[in-house]
Amino acid sequence: MTTPFRAGSAKVDITPPLTIPHLGYEPRHAFFHGVHDPLYARALALDDGVTPVIILAVDAIGFSNELLGPGRNFTAEVCGRITEQTGVPGAQVMLATTHAHSTPETIHLRRLLDTPAAGPWLAVIVDQLVSVATMAWTGRCPSWVKLGWGEVSGLSRHRRVLGADGRIVAGPERTPVGSQPAGPIDPQVGLLYIEAEDGSTCTVLANFACHPVTVQVQPLVSADFPGVAMRFVERNVPRCVNSLFLQGACGNINPVRNTTDFGDVERYGLMLGAEVVKVAAQVSAPSHPVLTPHLAVSTTTRLLAVRDLPPRADYQQAFDEAAQQFTTAQSEEERATWRRKQRMAEEALVLIDRGSAPIPAEVQVVRIGEVALVALPGEPFVELGLVLKEQSVAPHTFVIGYANDWIGYLTTPEAWAQGGYEVAPGPWTRVGPAGGYALVEGALEQIKQLWT
Repeated sequence: MTTPFRAGSAKVDITPPLTIPHLGYEPRHAFFHGVHDPLYARALALDDGVTPVIILAVDAIGFSNELLGPGRNFTAEVCGRITEQTGVPGAQVMLATTHAHSTPETIHLRRLLDTPAAGPWLAVIVDQLVSVATMAWTGRCPSWVKLGWGEVSGLSRHRRVLGADGRIVAGPERTPVGSQPAGPIDPQVGLLYIEAEDGSTCTVLANFACHPVTVQVQPLVSADFPGVAMRFVERNVPRCVNSLFLQGACGNINPVRNTTDFGDVERYGLMLGAEVVKVAAQVSAPSHPVLTPHLAVSTTTRLLAVRDLPPRADYQQAFDEAAQQFTTAQSEEERATWRRKQRMAEEALVLIDRGSAPIPAEVQVVRIGEVALVALPGEPFVELGLVLKEQSVAPHTFVIGYANDWIGYLTTPEAWAQGGYEVAPGPWTRVGPAGGYALVEGALEQIKQLWT
């Protein structure tokens, strides 16, 4: 039989203190009141005797590389320190996040370092990410890797809704007659089952596309439904010591119900976790084929054009007017209206003030046997993920968003014609209309290189 991989995995609790803010509405940085369920950083280390790879899956909304301030790069510092500890080159480390929204605001919609406790906490989280990667690396043993596919229906929906005029309906609650989803979903669940050669332990890696926003903008720390799903997997797959969730191309994919409660968190987590357990049980059979123990990595950084920026003066005027009207408003309803208008003007000002310099975007492709893991640094629309899967020359392709940076939404040109939140002027979408497909085309070329 073919010589197996060497694989190791580890996880550490990274639940933050309550002095670290989450992403709120008013104000944008709001503080947690407590912890509903813990957050984890999980790591999988692989080598084939030639090429080493470390994959981190972190319960976080995303990590902007601007988090640590000017002249510093979050991913580069984490990966550089992992290299110091393990010898694995930084370009062969993937730092991915689940995009759970009930986690600290680390995507830099506002400057986190303005929070007094943020600097020391960021130093701790870097240490924790380096530690979990190092533990996974030092724990390697001969292992087989197997592939499986499943499907989850009834969990996700395309959240952009088209009205009869071909434009996005303004509010997610309003679905008038003649409206329809603006695009597809991706119900596939991809799974890697990593089993120690002696059968003593296993690790599961799952890839699925759906926004973990079930309980967003509420004051309790939570890993949302991916946390429930991975705990379910660890409890129900025999000898499973760790399970990693890699978020897919879910930029415009939400759960079937809008922001609700922890009851739905549990339901969605069980739906996903049960499918992962089923597929893991199928591929754990001794007769199921193993992946060829071959690893390769391609990492390329491309510069993406910034969207066209509107005149700053217009939004400064709107901001100032809203601030003035807020102070003279006669009712709480009026104050809420002007507060909202002021914040939307502020979002545009933040976008404009971040400038028009091209945005560096790292695309990383990891080959594991017959499987390509494609990591993108923002929030890719599902349409981009489906194109990658359909056009990839790899026999099997997992698409991973929110990895190695957070540069905002990666959209399609059609989305800009349709309008909607994702392309509205704000720091959540700095990349222009062509950026998403530019990364897809680059990733497809990288996959070809690894398969030739």
